[in-house]
Amino acid sequence: MAKTAAQRKANPLGRTTLLAAIASSALLAPSRLPIKELDADVFVKRMTLGEREQYFEDMKEVVGKGNIEAFIIAIVDENNEPLFTLDDVEVVKTIPPVLTDAVLAEFNIINRFVRKPLANKAEVDEPQEDEDLKNS
Repeated sequence: MAKTAAQRKANPLGRTTLLAAIASSALLAPSRLPIKELDADVFVKRMTLGEREQYFEDMKEVVGKGNIEAFIIAIVDENNEPLFTLDDVEVVKTIPPVLTDAVLAEFNIINRFVRKPLANKAEVDEPQEDEDLKNS
């Protein structure tokens, strides 16, 4: 059951409890992404702050194959382990854009590189949250 704002205010998290709460939550669990063309799901990586910083640094140096390297970083298994490495660039080049675009779009949203598109104007005043994080 989710805590109310008053309950959260009464019990602020210290360093240890914050890190424990993060570790036991879904905050860093990969996001399940349905791919209708495959009639299956894939998993997309959620990054830590350190991973985001490293990602930004790495992408500064990428020339000509940024989508490939971003896809390699973004797609993981259910345990958040990479499905591909940089040694798999030639294999990843054979993956159709319908999959790579879907994975990269989800990766950008869940890691807050872009904002989730709003379904309607009524959502403008509502804070955006990932559905799978609301109950964590």
